Amino acid sequence: LKVSSLSNQKIFCVILITELKNYIKMVHDSRGRDPHSRMDIGKNLIGRTRSRSRAMQRNRSKSRAARFDARDAAPEVNDESINKFVQYKNFGLLATECSRVIAIDEIPEVTERWQVVIKVKASTVSLTDCYIRRGIWHDKISLPATPGFDVVGTIVAMGDIVESAGFDYGEAVAACCRTGGNSRYCVLNYKDLTSVPGNVDSAQAACIISTYMTAYQALHRCKPRGPKQSLEGVNILVTGGNGPIGKAVIELAHRAGASKIFATAAKKYHADLTAEGVCPLPLDSKMWLQLVKGKMDIVIDGICQDGYASPRAALNAKGHLIIIGMTLLMNGAEAGMCGTPLDAAVTYFKSGWMMSATTRYCPYESSQKKPDEWKHDMEYLFALLARNKIKPNVVNRVSLDAVPYTQQKLEAGEIDGLVVCKPWK
Repeated sequence: LKVSSLSNQKIFCVILITELKNYIKMVHDSRGRDPHSRMDIGKNLIGRTRSRSRAMQRNRSKSRAARFDARDAAPEVNDESINKFVQYKNFGLLATECSRVIAIDEIPEVTERWQVVIKVKASTVSLTDCYIRRGIWHDKISLPATPGFDVVGTIVAMGDIVESAGFDYGEAVAACCRTGGNSRYCVLNYKDLTSVPGNVDSAQAACIISTYMTAYQALHRCKPRGPKQSLEGVNILVTGGNGPIGKAVIELAHRAGASKIFATAAKKYHADLTAEGVCPLPLDSKMWLQLVKGKMDIVIDGICQDGYASPRAALNAKGHLIIIGMTLLMNGAEAGMCGTPLDAAVTYFKSGWMMSATTRYCPYESSQKKPDEWKHDMEYLFALLARNKIKPNVVNRVSLDAVPYTQQKLEAGEIDGLVVCKPWK
């Protein structure tokens, strides 16, 4: 470009320097963002004025830079135009190495008639998320993936057939989504949604979805029995009674009138279990089996200490074993050739096909295979929560930035209880 006069040369240099500064700032702002969500830099330069206009219309007042802030008391972010989510593109052992928090100025849109976009109010952070992230979950997970097994939020967009199904804009809903919950916005199938009462705490509501539903359906749905048969007079054993699901089992079993509840746990938890009206047992199956052998009507095991041999031996002639996990095999395991570690895969197959008087339970599978039953039970538990009849104990509420660090603490056994992500903190 040929510039004739000295004054024009000065003007040209000022314009050039300004454009270079804007370019450098834009490249700096784009670091750490999802490359698939960014527009081409050349297009950004051309459409910068248009983007600024849209941003002004949305009243964006916060910086895009992510800041680590795990305090639940932090003020809520009011900029609803920024979507933020945790994502990993490859399976990995360490959450802080393979996961990152991404912020984009793009809210998900409805592309199918059955889709619903919700603004997330709360989602769970759990060991199940860790198993999925490490690639050892028994189901296939598409990558890239966002953790968050359970989600609660409000509807902000929906396909044309969703409204006819009875849902409305702004309605509070919950879903067992398996992945995608740890975000500010997520897209769900309307068939997976259950309405949430407006007077409940969103963090506690998120804990109902898989934690309390696992406990409730293990007690009331998994063992075959008559339609009017209750838990009165029934002896129940739950392994890991100090864990979130174990505590939910104890709470719901007491409500249902169970005769005697036994729970295995480390000795430091025995006093608390006794105060809750539970008979505490040692954590080691070799020590507790001799005390309850052949006496239990229902055994709920999520540990798999000896291939479920001891829980089965604890059953009486009409007893039933409900398997809700295998944490002892999964916690320290690495991905096998087909994902799930070989010993866990063999145990999973055996528990589902080769063990009599046994039911293998997964909340996500239950929500997909028996949706009507799932929604009925969810609505019942939400009603109990709304009347303060059940009280999920949320020990920690974290921001999206804290999710990878929280996962590592869960895997290290440093957190004892339910953890919920509040994405707008």
